[in-house]
Amino acid sequence: MEAVNLQGMRTPPPPSPETLLFGTPLLAAAPTWTDLAWLRGLTRLPILLKGITEPADAARTIEAGMDGIIVSNHGGRTLDGVRATVELLPEIVETADGAVPVLMDGGIRRGNDILRAIALGATAVLVGRPYVHALAAAGAPGVAHVLRLLRAELELAMTLTGCATIADIDRAVLVRGA
Repeated sequence: MEAVNLQGMRTPPPPSPETLLFGTPLLAAAPTWTDLAWLRGLTRLPILLKGITEPADAARTIEAGMDGIIVSNHGGRTLDGVRATVELLPEIVETADGAVPVLMDGGIRRGNDILRAIALGATAVLVGRPYVHALAAAGAPGVAHVLRLLRAELELAMTLTGCATIADIDRAVLVRGA
């Protein structure tokens, strides 16, 4: 098995004794805004940038012609001390101002978390840890079960906050008690 999407990708050179193991070689291979412009020129497929935590990067993402933003702190443990994505979300949504969809990644554990993210302006959420744990515990049926639970919890939260549709979810639900 191989990651076909990475075929032909340049790999970082092995570290020399003078460089850090996770320092210069890895950073040298990291994509840049120039790389993103190159990629944008190659495809009409949607490109969403993940890892946006700053309004300035959100603005640059839009200026670069990307199709969406994924607010993500990469799990919080990778970048210790970065604010939670739910805290970062409102200022990124404000910066995007409807120009592109803004998705949120991280901290989605219950239906209430989905409701909160949508209330704060997320177009959608990404779910990682719950389905990975479900996959490890029960395989594909476990993943299906977790997704059903998240949907049921979201629907209950919507009902309790008086939202008949996703479009009805706004910041007022946060005051009504989500």
